Amino acid sequence: MPNQIASRVKQERLRRGMTQQELAEMCAEAGAPVDESHLSRIERGIYTPRPRLRSVLAALLDMEIEDFEQRSEPDEMAGSAR
Repeated sequence: MPNQIASRVKQERLRRGMTQQELAEMCAEAGAPVDESHLSRIERGIYTPRPRLRSVLAALLDMEIEDFEQRSEPDEMAGSAR
């Protein structure tokens, strides 16, 4: 997960005044159990959440699910491969 998205997850959580534990509890209630250490890895960009957790985090943090998708860099070589 790109670091800018990872830091946005943390930013949105903090903006709502939630701790990682509170967010983890809300995720579990929404059907996507996760612990604080897992959320920490997501917030640091070490781990990309699975689809169910992505959708729950997006809903809880008012983000777009697409925000969690890997974005590839433009391929500069694509034009020269003709």
